[in-house]
Amino acid sequence: MLLFPVGNISGTPTITANEITSMTVTGEVFLYKLKSNLSSYTAPIKVNKENGTLWYEQSLSMILASDTKELRSEIHLLAQNEVCCLVEKANGTWVALGLNEGLQVADANEYTSGVLKSDRQGHVIVLNGMENDEVPDVADALITTLLGQQSPAI
Repeated sequence: MLLFPVGNISGTPTITANEITSMTVTGEVFLYKLKSNLSSYTAPIKVNKENGTLWYEQSLSMILASDTKELRSEIHLLAQNEVCCLVEKANGTWVALGLNEGLQVADANEYTSGVLKSDRQGHVIVLNGMENDEVPDVADALITTLLGQQSPAI
């Protein structure tokens, strides 16, 4: 997963057929290597029939199976920003969450040191946001470009 503050998106991303084909991101892009079969996102459509509006309620749950002082510092900074998350799905395609209005760290976060040797030591981070548009795919060429801007992976 790639993550960066929404405020670091320069200009307007180019979206064709619900796929982001180009976007300029200034500053660092953070890469988090998530464990398979543990992290997930949802983006159900919500409708208010009284006023005729609809939106997508986006939520991302990340399991980070590590704990370092650097990671804790990044999580602290993450919690202070609205972020865009580019998430790689199990089939290898990428989608963008929080592209326009951003995702924010929710209250449902936890750190666990574990009790038994078999327990996970790490973080569960939940990010939530609301967007007016459906979740767009992200072109592979854009992912390659943004990977070149990444900070060291955690």
